[in-house]
Amino acid sequence: MRARRQESAVITSTHICEAIASLRDDLIDLTRQLVRHPSVTGEEGSAQAFIAGYWREQGLTVEEWTPVREEIERHPAFCDDDLPVERPVVSARFGEPPPDGIHTLILNGHIDVVPAGERARWSVDPFGAEVRDGAIFGRGSCDMKGGLAASTIAVRACRSLGVAPRKGVLLQSVTGEETGGLGTLSTILRGQRAEGVIITEPTSLALCPVQSGALSFRLRVPGRPTHGAMREAGVNAIEKLWLLWEALRDLETRRHDRFRHPLYEGRGLAAPLSIGRVAAGNWPSTVPEEAIAEGRYGVFPDEETDAARREFEQAVVDACRADRWLSEHPAGVEWFEGQFEPGATDPEAPILGRLAQAHRIGAGRDPVTHGVPYGSDLRLFTRYGKMPAILYGPGDVRFAHAADERVPIEELEIAARVLATLIVRTMEED
Repeated sequence: MRARRQESAVITSTHICEAIASLRDDLIDLTRQLVRHPSVTGEEGSAQAFIAGYWREQGLTVEEWTPVREEIERHPAFCDDDLPVERPVVSARFGEPPPDGIHTLILNGHIDVVPAGERARWSVDPFGAEVRDGAIFGRGSCDMKGGLAASTIAVRACRSLGVAPRKGVLLQSVTGEETGGLGTLSTILRGQRAEGVIITEPTSLALCPVQSGALSFRLRVPGRPTHGAMREAGVNAIEKLWLLWEALRDLETRRHDRFRHPLYEGRGLAAPLSIGRVAAGNWPSTVPEEAIAEGRYGVFPDEETDAARREFEQAVVDACRADRWLSEHPAGVEWFEGQFEPGATDPEAPILGRLAQAHRIGAGRDPVTHGVPYGSDLRLFTRYGKMPAILYGPGDVRFAHAADERVPIEELEIAARVLATLIVRTMEED
């Protein structure tokens, strides 16, 4: 079929630019409203109710549901984040329901955000959505409520131009992405499918069809407690943790020395290993009896997670064997919460070429294409939904999870323009 404009059979890039420009204030306002609905993972209800209401007001067909633990926990990709599974997921359809159940396109975004952290590190209210220096500041503005707003405004622009897709475009606002992808997994189990998926994660408007994996780990390192004044009689668990950390950094180096991938060349670490939380001891003048470290362990795009876990565990075993205390009191390794497998879209997938062309038209320049070193819901679509998916959205991922998180308004506009172009051009090719 062809995209249809009420007054004309042809929708030009000028029409799309004008439509997005006319909705610029709405795009900014929607992003700010989303930020002002705090939605830390596990507490997404208010924000989901807001976006569902917004989509209904725009005349879209909205569907809301809550996953059921008994149904979803049996899936191999399910990650238990120790939070209630029954958290709302929302989707909205633009256009007619596809006869075969396969939509033209899915525009996916997660509504959950990480905690704001220490307020003193922010120069603005983390949930105030302040506009400053051409950007919207606030937790979730970059990761990734700005992308969700851009998708929504792209659909609004298409509706204003009279586009009427018979195979439908789905907007998805999902929960739990930060801790394993509960919401997106539930959309797949619900049967929501499309010829291609765009996940509007912050990529600075680069096309990212490949993602590394990331596995959350916990190390438990034993020590021998004693009075701090008699520390030589004890074993400091923190010092032993440091030995393990050095071994893990060596592991990271060895793994990257053998990794090669064209979409990661010159982009730094493809599968970083880092420790994000450490706890040890129970009294300042006592040698700590245990140190607990939690972190994330990167998995390369062409690597199976079981093999990656075995290599990590072996590195810990080897480091323990090399230490007198740890050889007799080895550290333990636990895998918990987010277990993000890697994922990749075939470089020949039509959606990749279509998005690249839409970017050339909407952004006025050739796109940059590369892989990303973090986990995302992309792998759920590619591995389990058998759908090609691409990460593409406004914002610099370096501001995600950071104080003074922000998203440039210019990138919001470009993303909305590109996504509207993609919808129109895809309709024309059908």
